[in-house]
Amino acid sequence: MTNMFHGSYKEALRIRERAKDHRMVTFLDYYLKIHPEISLPSRDDFDPFEIPALLQSVTLVDVERNPYRFKYRVMGSNVTYNMEFEGTGKYLDELVPGVETQFPHLDRVTVVESGLPVYRLGEASVSFRADFADLERVHLPLASDGKTVDMVLSAFIYFSDQID
Repeated sequence: MTNMFHGSYKEALRIRERAKDHRMVTFLDYYLKIHPEISLPSRDDFDPFEIPALLQSVTLVDVERNPYRFKYRVMGSNVTYNMEFEGTGKYLDELVPGVETQFPHLDRVTVVESGLPVYRLGEASVSFRADFADLERVHLPLASDGKTVDMVLSAFIYFSDQID
């Protein structure tokens, strides 16, 4: 019964029902699997070896506050390829000037402030290698203490990809 679950679990479940690509469904299934019933999952709950085929499409950012900044701890190779830069160890706002007014930043701020996943399907707000193609993406909250979001785990599915 989903009434006992944290709001982030319920929202991830709703997003899973709308997800278009099987890789996104698999990613959300894994998040739901590691999600505790009444709190947010932590980085310690996330085991990348459980989803090796998806790692190329995953990013993990550390959250800094006042002001919000997002530092890439991990940027999967497919994201790196499509964005045409390596972001690991760098801040999002260093890589994309003016990003503070665009979805890549604003969606993560929403995740941090609400503790809920954010999902988008369609045109990207920043240019990427095949920016004529749609993009499916989700940002998921992680919290070391189960409450305060300190990392955002994301998946990006580029519909220009030739991956099955």
